[in-house]
This record gives sequence, structure tokens and C-alpha cells, in this order.
Amino acid sequence: MGTQAPAVAADGRRGAKAPSEDLVRSVHRAFSLLSAFGPEQPTATLTQLARQSDLPVTTAARLLGTLESLNFVRRLADGSYGLGIRLFQIGVAAHQTFDIIEIAAPHLAALNEITGENANLAIRSDEKTFTYIRQYMTRHPVRHASWVGRNQPIKGTANGAALRGKLNRDGYAATRKTIEPDISAVAAPVRDADGGIIASVSVTGPTYRISDDKLARYGALVVQTANRISGVLTAQST
Repeated sequence: MGTQAPAVAADGRRGAKAPSEDLVRSVHRAFSLLSAFGPEQPTATLTQLARQSDLPVTTAARLLGTLESLNFVRRLADGSYGLGIRLFQIGVAAHQTFDIIEIAAPHLAALNEITGENANLAIRSDEKTFTYIRQYMTRHPVRHASWVGRNQPIKGTANGAALRGKLNRDGYAATRKTIEPDISAVAAPVRDADGGIIASVSVTGPTYRISDDKLARYGALVVQTANRISGVLTAQST
């Protein structure tokens, strides 16, 4: 068998990487920089972004310059960076495509009203994390903080168990201590028309306010709420 000829670049150089490889790498690096921003870090310095993206400072600066010219990031008065108007516009568009948020809203509001605690809607971010995409906050002065948009671990959490279908015999998952030691949570899965789990509904609150009896009652309520949302989603898909 003959040997494969080395790649030839547009300028005739042999052994050079194909332009598409460099382009893909640059796109990956750019998105890695953008992914460093989030609710817990809305702004960051060049050094922070380079370190968190595992990039040389010079490379990060060059990519940020391109992103700034396209309005994906913006330079703030103190020299740090924040997300730009284009990402805000994309976020608005993305929100409009999440029909489940609008469908779930009245059911979450009712759950919040009945329990008096945080009522939440969550979806998977990836194999290891999930994120809250909607929350109705408790009326109590002592409350579980809003974590909308922040990645949380699948492992060891009620939402994570619900998203994986790991439920008790009553159809929900419950935890007393997770990433916050004094918070209790119950969660149940939202399913699509084919029965696949696409989201979870949960109630969270300080453990001292949620007795075992309340935990069980809230568990039944999140199951009912999740089933109602699933029913609307199924009806809309037929």
C-alpha cells in the first residue's frame, strides 16, 4: 500500500494543518472564553479568562479582541470584560424557544403558592450537571438563593436524581443535604410525549422549615405539578 501524501496548505506548504482544523480550534477557544462567564462570574479580567480557559494570555487577548468587534463581549470601564449585546439578543431568542418555561410558569407559581418555598424548573446541562431555568422564590425572609443559569451537580441532588429517573416508589426524589448542607429538596421528572425525561420540577427550602411530613407532602405536589406540565407538553405535540 502507498503512503498518504502530506496535507498541502493553500500556499503550497506541505505538512501544514488544514485551514478547517485551525478554524475549529479557534472557534472552540472562543466559546471556551465565553463559557467562563455566568451568573456567578458576570465579569472577568483578561488574566482570569485566560487561566480559566487554559489559554495563553496573548491568545486570549486576540480572541477577545475579535469577540469584542462582533459585540459578543464588551470592555468595561475598569478594563475587565463582560458579555456583549449580541449575546443578550441571542439569550432572548433562546428563551423564546424554550416553550417549557412558558408552559411550566403557572404550574410553578401554584406550587410556590401552596408550599411557600422555592418552586423550580431544571434541565440537564450535560452528563454531570443541570441548571435551573425558572424559579419562583419563597416569601419567607430566610430563603434558598436563586441559582437560575448556574450549573449544579447531577450527583447527590434531588433534581439530578429526578433527571436520571432515580425515584422512590412515590415517583419523586428527596434529599436532606446536598451542595448546601441546610437545604432540603424534592423533585420529580417532566416527560415528553415519548416518556423521555426532559426536565425536573422541584421544591427547595431550609431544612428547619421542612419536616418529614412536609417533605412527603411536597413530594406528592411536585409529582402532580410535573405530571401536569408533561400533560400539556404531550397535548401540544399531538
